[in-house]
Amino acid sequence: CKLGFGLSSKPVQEYAPEVWRDQAVDFLKEVVQKPATLAGNSLGGFTALYAGATDEAKSMVNGVVLLNGAGRFRDSAPVETKEPNQIVEAIQKAIQRFVIGASFVVTKQPARIQQILKQVYPINSGNVDDELVESIRFPSLDPNAAEVFYRVISKNGSGPGVYIDDLLENLECPLLLCWGENDPWIRPQAADKVQALFPKAQRVSIDAGHCPHDESPDAVNAAIREFAASIQSA
Repeated sequence: CKLGFGLSSKPVQEYAPEVWRDQAVDFLKEVVQKPATLAGNSLGGFTALYAGATDEAKSMVNGVVLLNGAGRFRDSAPVETKEPNQIVEAIQKAIQRFVIGASFVVTKQPARIQQILKQVYPINSGNVDDELVESIRFPSLDPNAAEVFYRVISKNGSGPGVYIDDLLENLECPLLLCWGENDPWIRPQAADKVQALFPKAQRVSIDAGHCPHDESPDAVNAAIREFAASIQSA
């Protein structure tokens, strides 16, 4: 699991996309030690793509699978229109910390976790059970969880600072888009853009929301197995 997420340790540090990219690359080099296919969901998908497009890891990555991968496209990046004002920025940062802190307190409540999960599991909401809710609530009890939550959201809330466009330009291995087509957060149009930028990408549409691997595991497993077999036979 990515540093700062889930049951992983939560050191108080800056959480840029490069932290998780380097973590994935180091795992490949030190643990896997042979070519592998990287798969990830949401921000984990972006991490898999970032690692796969990194020069030092290319020989170790034979394929990338995006499960409703997060990330920003260049054409959707905000445009700076005026000089930054340090006083205004300081006030905005203080307000941001308060808002994110309050959001953390609310979001970690079991009822709120369940409510959010049912929004992103629109097809098989029965998969949202007590065990899933607790798997998200329990890590929030870590003493550093609130501060790490703030740092992750404030740094990556509008998407990682690296553009998907640039990563796809540098990607040399096969790419599979295994997409939950009913995702209310990362819409199918994001997969459409990836395909336009990387026409060689394969795409399998899954009748699921943001977490297709959990909401429709049989369909996702079948798609990944077929993708992996095509890589091995190439």
